[in-house]
Amino acid sequence: MALAAGSAPADTLPQGALRELVGNAAIRGARVGVLVADLDTGQVLLQRRSGRALVPASNQKILTAAASLDVWGPAHRFETPVLIDGELADGVLRGSLWIRGSGDPGLVSESLWKLAEELRLLGLREVTGGIGVDRGLFETLRHHPDWHPLSRRAYHAPNGALAANYSSFRIEVEPGPRVGAPARLQVAPRTEYFRLRSDARTVEGRGRLQIGIQPLADGSGERVRIAGSVGRGAGPETYWRSVSMPERYAASLLREQLEAQGVRVYGGIRIGPAPASAREILRFSGDSLGNLVWKLNKNSNNFIAEQLFLLLGVERFGTPAGWDKSGRALAEWLERAGLADRRTVVADGSGLSPRNRISPRTLVGLIRGAALAPASGAEFQSSLPLGSLDGTLRDRRLESVPGIRGKTGHLRAASALSGVIPLGPERRLAFSVLVNGARGDRASVDAAIDGFVDSLAGSLGAARESAAANSAP
Repeated sequence: MALAAGSAPADTLPQGALRELVGNAAIRGARVGVLVADLDTGQVLLQRRSGRALVPASNQKILTAAASLDVWGPAHRFETPVLIDGELADGVLRGSLWIRGSGDPGLVSESLWKLAEELRLLGLREVTGGIGVDRGLFETLRHHPDWHPLSRRAYHAPNGALAANYSSFRIEVEPGPRVGAPARLQVAPRTEYFRLRSDARTVEGRGRLQIGIQPLADGSGERVRIAGSVGRGAGPETYWRSVSMPERYAASLLREQLEAQGVRVYGGIRIGPAPASAREILRFSGDSLGNLVWKLNKNSNNFIAEQLFLLLGVERFGTPAGWDKSGRALAEWLERAGLADRRTVVADGSGLSPRNRISPRTLVGLIRGAALAPASGAEFQSSLPLGSLDGTLRDRRLESVPGIRGKTGHLRAASALSGVIPLGPERRLAFSVLVNGARGDRASVDAAIDGFVDSLAGSLGAARESAAANSAP
């Protein structure tokens, strides 16, 4: 959504706050872009190099969220087809159960329990030929080629046509009952996909733990191994990690949920194209897009962002999915939204790619368009974390800006904060601050940005109150 050409009177603008931001020791010398506008009218109130295209980090998710809500609407649900290959009689499927992955970003253990329940309610009691997964939609797409070096951290979770729990899992480690005893290792969710091995010992003082995750030789899952040591006085420690075989992981969880529903499954799990003879018996509806966007922005969920990014490419250009195809789809969408800029680079959907480039002007236009959209504006705004209260803004010092909603972003030397500031019941600001190449550490840069937002809201709020008082009869 385009911005108005005019600016507010200079004496109402907190220029001092802007000078303070760029002069902050943590930011001095960095490339900084700032734009603040009235959300409803588009009037530009304050700017500094707002057309400069910078690395947005996770502010890229604003583009992914806005485009997704516009293309599909907040009530949209991705559907996962379930097929059978074989004869189903008296509750026994003499053949295989097949899942055709649709790229649904929101499937979790609870979703698969519900899917299993729906199959049970259809009368399924036994499967003799195992579970197959057709991953053709995202056949070879796991990690974006720009994401190097890769880690096993959950924020580098691989994409999958069928995936569960955002392709991630939780590791719990705690000391044994006495010095010399093995450390205790658990994972969640519990599934046969994981094999556990603890070679870590309990020691006095502080321990030093190593976590290793390797695929099993037969390809059926992964081994989670801890080595080193754990301090005797340490409490339970939680580590989030990603799986390397998302479709097999999801199928293993589905098998567990079917068994929990009393549906016995014999045979293994295989990955490949569903046979032509397979016929559909169920389309499982996932979570609403509105809820997915809420999870995407509140927790800055890279997995959801990339799944939606790939699906936007499929929606525009058809199968199979592809990174370049999705980048073109988002570039076209920006043009239709009146936000095309030749300097914008759309490499991925999450902001992990250092090739992404977007300007504060474009980000503020995205925020305005998404927040004012009649059909999905409420969902978009509610997805943005609340300052000092939840999501990725929970620990930021924004208590003095009540009601602020913003999307954070961090990537190497890039920091960002963009969002909405309410100045009262009838006025809201849309703002974007992008900082690239700062010398200070992340906490210092974040503090400088938060200080700017605080001064901005205070100055404009005071100016508004003063104007209202002067105009009173």
